Amino acid sequence: MISVNLLPPEYRKLEATPLARFIAIVVGAILVASELGVYAYVHYSELRSIREVRGATDAEYQNKKAQGDASLALQKEILAYEARRTAIQQVASRRILWSRKLDEFLDIIHNKGDRHEYFVWLEKLQVSPPRERGRRKRGPTSGGTFQFQGFSGTTEFSKVTNLRNAVRKDTFFRDFQRISPPAFEAVIYDDGKVPAEAGKFGFTLDLKPLGWERMPPPAKKPAKKKRRKR
Repeated sequence: MISVNLLPPEYRKLEATPLARFIAIVVGAILVASELGVYAYVHYSELRSIREVRGATDAEYQNKKAQGDASLALQKEILAYEARRTAIQQVASRRILWSRKLDEFLDIIHNKGDRHEYFVWLEKLQVSPPRERGRRKRGPTSGGTFQFQGFSGTTEFSKVTNLRNAVRKDTFFRDFQRISPPAFEAVIYDDGKVPAEAGKFGFTLDLKPLGWERMPPPAKKPAKKKRRKR
């Protein structure tokens, strides 16, 4: 049977929303509200704290980075100073500070004005460069030679040996490896001047190789075993 509602629309009875559609609308509204709540929580609570942590982390990183850059700059300066010190040491090992050596040597000659042990004056002082080894061996055998000649105020040979002992015991001799025995000759003057006699002497000192302080000590040769006679 077909029924027709002839009433005007404003007087007609409203049709109810289907239950399934109503439930879907309610569930959709709840889901949208929940998502909006989660978004608001994350955006205004969790994300804010994360941003604060990130800001603090960035600030700490920048601080550590500045400290690291300063440390690297200091390390570069340290390396530069070490390289400079090494260069200075290398230069110093290749030469002898002769101003200091001559000052020490003249102190020995003067002997604080004491003429009891010896009284000498110099005639000649000569320094020679290092001697080179043969073709097969490289490097100098010594740091050169230090030669001086002069006169003693007496013909007593012991005064010259006293001078030699004074040279050997002084810190001046630290850079030398040996000193020669004295070449001695008695000289008599007839010019009427003082002194009337003197002892002419000469010494030769061999310098140690340059940089000897950093050289390893020479290896000891193994002792040879004595063969027993049968």
